[in-house]
Amino acid sequence: MHRPFTADWAAAFRTAIESDADYRSAAAKWTWPVAFVMPATPELGYGEATAVELQLDRGRCHDARLRNPDELSAPIVLSAPYAVWKSVVRGELDPIAGVVGGRIAVRGSIATLMFHAAAATALLACARRIATAFPDEP
Repeated sequence: MHRPFTADWAAAFRTAIESDADYRSAAAKWTWPVAFVMPATPELGYGEATAVELQLDRGRCHDARLRNPDELSAPIVLSAPYAVWKSVVRGELDPIAGVVGGRIAVRGSIATLMFHAAAATALLACARRIATAFPDEP
């Protein structure tokens, strides 16, 4: 089991992406890195804001790293609190609905993200395949 927004979880995310034929097909025209940011949540052991940055290119994930949100180079950055990311990873919240509904903030081109909504949805479906140990659950 992997605790979300950790180096192990980022590595498992990369593995899930790399092994997913549906993502590879849906993201065949996606060529940009993307990052997911979670603000500090000290009560769950996240003393500082943290990010997972994915180096994505045409259905492949060349790297996935835990990063300081101030050092991100990805042109598209999605930010949300822990509870929102948990809902996305569990499949309870569609990521596009989260963006449209204002639960997930976007830095970068929303138009690009919406044009590639199928790729974004397939990407976060990969996160659902990670054996995730949420710190607010026994």
